[in-house]
Amino acid sequence: MAAKRRKRKIRAILARPYVRRLLPDEQGGYTAYIHEFSGCVAEGETADEALSNLDKAAAAWLAASLGLGQPIAEPMQPFDSSGRIALRIPRSLHSDISELAQMQGCSVNQLLTVAISEYVGKLGLPQLEAYPARK
Repeated sequence: MAAKRRKRKIRAILARPYVRRLLPDEQGGYTAYIHEFSGCVAEGETADEALSNLDKAAAAWLAASLGLGQPIAEPMQPFDSSGRIALRIPRSLHSDISELAQMQGCSVNQLLTVAISEYVGKLGLPQLEAYPARK
């Protein structure tokens, strides 16, 4: 009976809106993971295979975590990105940015948007896609 309850609990957890990510691999195939389940990763030759393997890996990951009494993270909440940021910077940096923007023939906002975009790109943040739970 306990095994049936655990399977039901795992199915209920996996039905929640956890962030499933799918990334193409440089050597071919795909890697999939659930953002909130640290270390829960699966691979496949196709996107569907990777996501199917992820479902199996997530069930095993949850069984192990529940068996160890570890807490299960709540699904991530969507980010509320309004496009506006209040940012405090030193006056000298603000002056440098203003001067550089003027030299580039653009606004401070345009200059900062490009600079931040380039910096985030250099950090290697992949362009990720979220996939809903598979039924």
